[in-house]
Amino acid sequence: MTSPRPDTPRDSPEGLGDSARAIAFFPLLMSIYTVFYAAWWPFAWGCWGAGAFLVAALIALAFAFRGMAQMQHVARFAPPASGAPDPETLRRSTAMTRLNLIAHPVWVLGSIALLAVGQGRWVLPLMVFVIGLHFIPMARIMGRRIDYILGPLTSLFGIAAALFALDPAVSWLTVFGVAGSGGALATLTYAGSLARNYRELCVRAGIPFPAAHRLRGDTVGGAPPTA
Repeated sequence: MTSPRPDTPRDSPEGLGDSARAIAFFPLLMSIYTVFYAAWWPFAWGCWGAGAFLVAALIALAFAFRGMAQMQHVARFAPPASGAPDPETLRRSTAMTRLNLIAHPVWVLGSIALLAVGQGRWVLPLMVFVIGLHFIPMARIMGRRIDYILGPLTSLFGIAAALFALDPAVSWLTVFGVAGSGGALATLTYAGSLARNYRELCVRAGIPFPAAHRLRGDTVGGAPPTA
């Protein structure tokens, strides 16, 4: 039997498919968010903040490369030929769309209103608080227990930042630094959790990750092709 060309997409093996495609890019996305949240630390806390930012940025960079590797890996597997969406994936996608249509306009419109009245110091505390709250229903939608912890924890950082914002003597950069700490903690944790989930899906499908370079000329299950 002739081995498939390495650049030819194959049918997704059981346990990979839609689930893997849905989360493959998340470590890359979370790494971008992490840099945004942590970027306030040097301005808020000087050298200590700069050191913490450097550490967070290096971890984020590692997750960015991991996300790109996962995207390249999952691209080797075509969706099922039937084209029928997985019911569970469809349910989650619908629920997440509804949740995001509620949560994100709240902090976006709220931020615009705060900026319009000259209260920009409250923008990031509001954003982090709302983002943290929206993790809680995500736990049920996505079946991720970690969201029950990260949601309230992230919101607490938003509340703490808001308490600092009440004091006009506290710089808005410090307020953003506190709020950003909650955001960075959440995004780095998510990046690690979803990278681990991707690996688990690959192992379940019989394709341990990273193994993209080993797929060349191999069958989906890893057995060598016959001539």
